[in-house]
Amino acid sequence: MKLLHKTLRLYLIFSVIIFIFSIPVFYFLIQDLWINDVDESLIYQKEKIIEGLSAEPFDFTRISDFTKNAEKFDLGVYIYPLENTHFQTDSLYNNDYFDATRQHIEPFRELASYVTVDNKTYKIIVRKDLVESADLIREIFITQAILFLILLGGILLLNSYFSRKTWQPFYSIVSKLKSFRIDQQEPIVTPKTEIIEFNELGEAIHRLTENNIRTFQSQKEFTENAAHETQTPLAVIKNQVDLLAQDKQINQNQSEIINRIDKNISLLTKLNRNLLLLAKIENNQFPKTDSIVISEIINEVYEAFSEHISLKGIRFISNISACKPINSNNLLVQSLLINLMTNAIKYNSHKGLIEVTLKDNSFCITNTGVDKPLPKDKVFNRFYKQSTQTESLGIGLAIVKKICDTLTFELSYQFTAPNKHSFTVLF
Repeated sequence: MKLLHKTLRLYLIFSVIIFIFSIPVFYFLIQDLWINDVDESLIYQKEKIIEGLSAEPFDFTRISDFTKNAEKFDLGVYIYPLENTHFQTDSLYNNDYFDATRQHIEPFRELASYVTVDNKTYKIIVRKDLVESADLIREIFITQAILFLILLGGILLLNSYFSRKTWQPFYSIVSKLKSFRIDQQEPIVTPKTEIIEFNELGEAIHRLTENNIRTFQSQKEFTENAAHETQTPLAVIKNQVDLLAQDKQINQNQSEIINRIDKNISLLTKLNRNLLLLAKIENNQFPKTDSIVISEIINEVYEAFSEHISLKGIRFISNISACKPINSNNLLVQSLLINLMTNAIKYNSHKGLIEVTLKDNSFCITNTGVDKPLPKDKVFNRFYKQSTQTESLGIGLAIVKKICDTLTFELSYQFTAPNKHSFTVLF
């Protein structure tokens, strides 16, 4: 989820909560204001009625006729003479009455007042209808909903507009990071903006990429120098050992020691060469600009290893179908297939089987071997050995994995009982 969307979601949740709680608050506030206004109107009407009673003497008949006319015209005013002259305080209350015009019960607000005029006590009831609570809630909800949608829409539009403008430097930095290559030897430079945080981020990325490029160059130079400097002493040592092995004065025990030295020198030379290859792969020193026909490289690799396959009595099965050329690195693809073939021969059983299949831009090599699967979490690790063979460096499959990662190939391992091991590469 994008940061902008997460922020908008928080705003939306907060707005909905405020909207929900504001409805009852607004309802009770409006109701209280409305009732206060109605009460003031009822009191005002009562005072006018009292002034009328005091201005001119009324008998019971005239008061009764007035009450009937007021009820007929739905004026909400009722005056009743009382025999009891005991004084009572005014009271305001709510009451429900059936409305003949609307044909349903309506809420009313009433004022009951007792006044004495010319030694006569009158009960005055002034009544005024109230807006139904359901109607009031509905109107409030509609009003609040409209205001809420307008406010929310405005927030979304403004936030979207200003966010695109404000976050543009960030997206520019992300784009440069995605296209950044450490072997280009150019650190990322971002333009200055009005946002302090983005300026600090740009400066930090500039320093980081600059340091990484410097470290990469140092590592690359060290790897190349180390490989170059160690190859010469190893070659000299091997030549000296070869000369020593040709000496006729050495005995059998010395000859065996020399052979072991020679074998370990060969392993050390091979290890140095493979580690140098891994370092070059990790440093992205192989461009993917070659047009490669996989079937041709497979045939070349088979011809190079055909003698080893025959000497070990291995049966070779080839299922190669034509496929389109791919854009990759010819040297790395050759190394990939060579290491897979070497692994299939080295760990194969005597008079075993190697089956190579190429179809639909996928390559699979299957060989017989041990009767148990290899650990998938370790098989492509450096220096992991499938057996205790002393000539095994345990780095071949690690090179295969690193080449696949560099060329964006997919590599997988499967075991089929009783003793078949398969490595599949998807180009």
